[in-house]
Amino acid sequence: MVKRAMQSAQFKVNFISALSDVTRAIADLKPDLFIHDWGAQNESQARQFHIKFGQSTSAIDLGRIILVPEVTPLFIAFASDAMVERFQSYSSVPLTLANEITMMLESREASELQKFLRETKLNSYRYNQKDIDLRVEALFVRYPHDPKVKLEFANLQLRQGHLGRALSLSQELLNREPMNLRALNLLARARMKMGDWDDALQSLSRANSLSPQNPTRLMMIGDALFGKGDMESALTHYQQAMNLDADLVKDAGRQVGLIKLHQGELEEAVMFFKSTVSEDEAAGFFNNAAVQAARLERYEDALKLYQSALQTLKTDRLKPLIYYNIALSHSRLKAVDEAIKAVKTVLHHDTHHAKALSLLEKLKGQKAS
Repeated sequence: MVKRAMQSAQFKVNFISALSDVTRAIADLKPDLFIHDWGAQNESQARQFHIKFGQSTSAIDLGRIILVPEVTPLFIAFASDAMVERFQSYSSVPLTLANEITMMLESREASELQKFLRETKLNSYRYNQKDIDLRVEALFVRYPHDPKVKLEFANLQLRQGHLGRALSLSQELLNREPMNLRALNLLARARMKMGDWDDALQSLSRANSLSPQNPTRLMMIGDALFGKGDMESALTHYQQAMNLDADLVKDAGRQVGLIKLHQGELEEAVMFFKSTVSEDEAAGFFNNAAVQAARLERYEDALKLYQSALQTLKTDRLKPLIYYNIALSHSRLKAVDEAIKAVKTVLHHDTHHAKALSLLEKLKGQKAS
């Protein structure tokens, strides 16, 4: 049916039987359009494919149409979520598919935003972010009512910290297109940056009910729950995101590590940080938490956190800083011998560490008195 409709309109057609082969076929064939039969694969697999593909640079050059038994509001919402141009019912294929494709391709060719995205992709090593931002601003001046241009400009406003403007633009888009889940996500991100966790969660929950199993949005829900203080629910959503998309393991694992640190589960925090963040960032999380504990005169807790920081280190570079802080905590607990031992470790790694040399003299004086 599809082949007949396409060939009658002089389109060349290639059939791919498995979603796992699509990415390679696109790279080899360089088509203008990908038509997918939704019923040919497991729904969860199809959702993950299109969400992931919509985030890739390959999506810039490729239109997508998905064929379904019936076009429902939930499919319209998913189209926005995965940046799919159109859903079309099986029954309409013989009558309108070829014309829809022709109009869609012509529209893509005429779109200034589409031209800009292609140009940016082709010149990815020549443009910097400032150049791209200026182009987005110029496009918005010329096409302020184009929904796609407005969404890109709203994202720019969010990145630049103009939260109120981002909020109002995303709301304008939603007033016009209630199923625009990308605008709903943007609205939630702006609200999270404002610390409005409840309203952000309300927006994200609505988006999730319309288009479930979006790993990036599950991460956002986890972040909102984390911000609100609901740690266990946040952990659940981070785990769901990691289960759906292995590429999110680093970002989600970092957040899980922070929650474990917050909950005092230091060994688990070390495990997550070691596998997801840099040495500096991992040690920094523990060191900062330890410094805060020390300020509150919880020196035993501080020492545990400093020891956890040491476990994340892969090199000796940060050891002088951490061992010096360990020495300070021991000295405040009147554990002079332990403090001296820690200071000597600092000086083993940095013989000219001025603060450590000064502290060592002070500790020796305390021990002698």
